[in-house]
This record gives sequence, C-alpha cells and structure tokens, in this order.
Amino acid sequence: MSVESKGNTNQRPHIICHMETSINGKSMGPFMGMPQRAALARAYDETFLSLGSQAWLCGRVTMAHFAGSGEPVFDAEAPRVPREDFVADTAARDFVVAVDPSGKLPWRQNSVRFHLRPRAHLIEVLTDRASDDYVAYLNQRGISYVFAGSDVLDLPLAARKLHDLFGIQVLTVSGGPTINGSFLHAGLIDEISLVMAPLMDDATDTPTAFLRAPDLPSQPPRQYELKSAQALPNDILWVRYGANS
Repeated sequence: MSVESKGNTNQRPHIICHMETSINGKSMGPFMGMPQRAALARAYDETFLSLGSQAWLCGRVTMAHFAGSGEPVFDAEAPRVPREDFVADTAARDFVVAVDPSGKLPWRQNSVRFHLRPRAHLIEVLTDRASDDYVAYLNQRGISYVFAGSDVLDLPLAARKLHDLFGIQVLTVSGGPTINGSFLHAGLIDEISLVMAPLMDDATDTPTAFLRAPDLPSQPPRQYELKSAQALPNDILWVRYGANS
C-alpha cells in the first residue's frame, strides 16, 4: 500500500544504539570467537527485548548477512511502480530496517528472524539512487520502503518517516560502526546501550562501535549521562547512557 509521507513533521522515534562490545569498545574482532561469545550474544538479545523497541536497524554491510549473497535478480516483466514510500504490511508491529541507499541487497523474503527477537517485517531505507528495477523488486516481494534523500542519505527524514508511516516509537540502531557513527553525527542517538564482554581485544584492524564516515566533518565530543550499570551472568556488564540534555 502506497502512503503519502508525513516526513515534514518533527516527530521521530526515541533512538537507542544497542551494541555488544569488548571492554575496550571493539564491536567486532577476535574477541567474537572466544567461548564467552555465546553468553554475550544471549545477553545482548535479552537486553534488547527489555528496551521496548519496535524496530532494529542496520546498514547494508551488516544486512548482507541476512539478505544473502549475490545480486538481486530483476524480473524484466515486472511493472514499474511509483517512486514513493510503500507500506507493504499495515498489520506489522515488529520491524527490521535496512539502510540501503543505492538498493543493493538481494532480499528473497519480506521478514527477518534473529535469535530471540520476534520475526520482523522488513523496511528498506533508500535514496533516489535506487533504480526503478530495484523499487519494483521490493514491491513484488512485499517489502516496505521509504525514500530519504537524493544522492546523500537524509537520516533525520528517514527517522521521521519510520515514526509516521509505521508507528515506530522506539528504534534500536545496531549496525556497523559507520551507520552508528552516522546516526551519532546527525544528533539522533538518544541513548547508548552497551553489553560488554569480559574480554580485551588489542586487534588494530577492527573498529569500535562508532566510526565517523570519511565524508563527514569532525565534531566535538558528545556528552552522555549514565542511566544504569548492571552486572549480568558470566561477568557481562550492561551499561546505559542517555543523551545529556
């Protein structure tokens, strides 16, 4: 179902960046291969379920693990559809959001199931760089999508559309360091939730949870206030910070 966007409102979801890390803030690396990883992954999902989030969001690189390999195969006979926001399932209440500006992910289904989380309806965030073929590809598969930006992704607009079109009140950003950093750079992270493994990882070629994209200018450090710190089983620590008002 095509829906007229209400993206000109100022409402957006409360946005939480929820990540599993090493003690020194690594979001991936050798520490993920340690025996403690199983306990960390379970704690990460269990804490997610307590956040009251209706949707979790990742960038294209992370979502490739769920979409599968290869490239989308287009149906030459598929009719063209309007290049406007599309809500495929008006009854959906749980969502997974893929930020895929150019339209590259080869989805074969319109929902994702991840560990303990409920099966979630898929929403793609596109820019005008996505081809007509790809928009028709998503439409055919019952995958929802929104347009946010022409050449450059407009994250504030995307956040407002997720609120207005899908009723998402709490959005969890759990992507790679670049998409996390882009949300942080845009001033959209209201809360940071870190589930930390009792592991240090000194790898020099793996990122922390946030990374500024090369095309973004440097900004002063952002201050957050400690909301809670909770010791979980297996020496895992869950720390939550809120944006300093």
